[in-house]
Amino acid sequence: MVKFAFDTFYKNGFHATGVDTVMEGTGISKRTLYKHFGSKEGLILATIDHYRSFMSELLLNYINQDPKTSSAEKVLRIFDFLAERIEAGHENGCFVMNAKTEYVNKAKDIETSCDNYTAGLQKLVETTLEKSGLPNYKELAVQIVILFEGSIIRSKVTRNVETIRIAKDAAKILCGHK
Repeated sequence: MVKFAFDTFYKNGFHATGVDTVMEGTGISKRTLYKHFGSKEGLILATIDHYRSFMSELLLNYINQDPKTSSAEKVLRIFDFLAERIEAGHENGCFVMNAKTEYVNKAKDIETSCDNYTAGLQKLVETTLEKSGLPNYKELAVQIVILFEGSIIRSKVTRNVETIRIAKDAAKILCGHK
């Protein structure tokens, strides 16, 4: 049920998707849905957890494909990962960023869950960059995440990967790669 809800929220948005739509698509009753999740917001939190789990695994596997790759090059691979996702048809942006945008100042638990996801992404970048020996790796991690998030938003608008490539080029300069 969480997977169906995730797919539906991702495609249609959170406010545009009612609990009835999720119930119809999964065949479960409203009572069962509320028993397991408590509310629509509880279901959304479950879908954010689902996204966090599978996206973290996908991203980690992607950036660590080649153990000989330098730490900075691994971090730069997040842009390649994003470009490949867009080229594969995942053009609706980041699920968590979408949730955060729709629920800003409306549902604290959802906002917190989204913030935790973003903090985890930043921690991944920071931890990877720490191994690079760059003296400003913490600040650099923030800058790279800003570029990454900006390229997600821009690629959602343009429906192409050019913005992601431009953001990666900027990140390369920040990392001292030409």
